[in-house]
Amino acid sequence: MRLRLCAALLGAVTVSAVAAPRAHAQRLFRTDSALTVTITTDLGPLLRQRDSLGLEKHAAVFSYAGDDGKLVNISVKLRARGHFRRQARNCDFPPLWLEVKSAAARKTELAGLNKLKITTTCRPKSAEYEQYILQEYAIYRAYAALTDASFRTRLLRITYRDSAGKIPPVTTWAFFIEDVDDVAIHLQSKELATQGARFADLEPKPLSLLSMFEYFIGNTDWSIAGLHNIALLQDSSGRVTPVAFDFDWTGAIDAQYAFPDKRLPIHSVTDRLYRGNCVTPDELTATLDRFRAKRAAIDGIFAQLPQLTPSRANKMKRFYDDFWKRADDPRAFQKEIANDCQKSGN
Repeated sequence: MRLRLCAALLGAVTVSAVAAPRAHAQRLFRTDSALTVTITTDLGPLLRQRDSLGLEKHAAVFSYAGDDGKLVNISVKLRARGHFRRQARNCDFPPLWLEVKSAAARKTELAGLNKLKITTTCRPKSAEYEQYILQEYAIYRAYAALTDASFRTRLLRITYRDSAGKIPPVTTWAFFIEDVDDVAIHLQSKELATQGARFADLEPKPLSLLSMFEYFIGNTDWSIAGLHNIALLQDSSGRVTPVAFDFDWTGAIDAQYAFPDKRLPIHSVTDRLYRGNCVTPDELTATLDRFRAKRAAIDGIFAQLPQLTPSRANKMKRFYDDFWKRADDPRAFQKEIANDCQKSGN
């Protein structure tokens, strides 16, 4: 497998060439403040067509107030994305892809970017579902505090406006997630679309940190071999780093629609289950030390998100506190990890 993964980079551009666009891709993500925007498009076709296997792109205008207070309008294209949240039977509004041409985005908040994910509320009329979005955003922030091998995000207050005037405006919390190609740029790597990777194919330390983070947030909805909510990035020397995404089915959020796979020995997403690589006591200590070093930064995210209700924030904190309590008993924790870890992959 290692040889097959390494071969995927043959003919790739050099690391220096990959890294060059990095400065242009940073503008949107230089701040954690929420960006207030309006997206104007023909909402009817976008919402009706999302159950199709052949998803179409829809012309739209992305608008926000510039530093001088003047309105900035950018021509973009939207497309529904995702799986569970895209389907009309599960959600009223789908997550989206936003595409923009570099010429249209020059000197704007989208400068240097070609493609972005928008994670937006599943049910705009539900206050609870609005909180889910903010909670997932907080999880991405926690992941970024732990490692640079993560997706950058930007909180949004979006108003979706129907250009046909048939659907009332929808205003919701949402957030941008950078495209995996941009993650690869700042890791000086290239994405691998190869399924079937085993734990032995990956760099041990990043894998251990990712595995522990999934346990920390109570996530079992991921797979290295299946590339399910996982991206694999390989650098020029052949080292492969896994990067996690999509955290709405976690115990930290405890969304009412989330449930674990029936094949797993848990009954609720709030039941933690370690599904990562097996580690020695010294390796476990090193990983937990990384978490402890970033605990203040992770806890501080809640203070930076006043949009989260106190009840939701406190519930997430209690879930995290359960992890810290387990980590304070290393002998019992090591035993739990050893019993549940996956020896070759997941």
